[in-house]
Amino acid sequence: MATASDFQAVTRSLFAWQAYDPAVKCDLSSCVIETADGLIFVDPIELAEPALTRLLLGRKPHAIVLTNGNHSRAAGKFRTRLGVKIFASTDADGLDITPDATLADDHPAPGKMRALTLPGAGPGEIALVGHGIACLGDALIHLPPDGLRILPDKYCADPAQLRRSLRKLLSCDFQVLTFAHGTPLTDSARQKLEHLLP
Repeated sequence: MATASDFQAVTRSLFAWQAYDPAVKCDLSSCVIETADGLIFVDPIELAEPALTRLLLGRKPHAIVLTNGNHSRAAGKFRTRLGVKIFASTDADGLDITPDATLADDHPAPGKMRALTLPGAGPGEIALVGHGIACLGDALIHLPPDGLRILPDKYCADPAQLRRSLRKLLSCDFQVLTFAHGTPLTDSARQKLEHLLP
């Protein structure tokens, strides 16, 4: 599993880290959102201990959210290290760890966020939305050289359904998009998503 050496502050309440994983030949990305309830870790890959210690300084961990059934990643290690619960979709088949709690469409999520199911991508795909941020798993990717794009059809359970599902996000208020593969998008994120969808 890839390990990031450090994290970056994306906004005052959003932090992200990324590392290349040769096993999947792709960058893996993670983020954490600081809420009034504490830190929400989304799809965490390993973060070097000195960096994690700095991230936690003066902050309280609250929960881990996995955006689909392919994103166990380092969640088990984070659960043990931080003493928090793991949340995932009720349909997140394929996880090699057992979540402590499940999320469904529009179900209240940790940190006063909400989950939106995104059928058509991978198993149990959800978006985590709140505090001006929409966190995506595999439904959208943001990697060079193509930039923001929908998950390629060959990886989708149902490409047409995924495009319909992503339109749910257009009813949400957010300025930032984060991804499980790619750097956060902070410039006109909602408008760029709207432009991408048919």
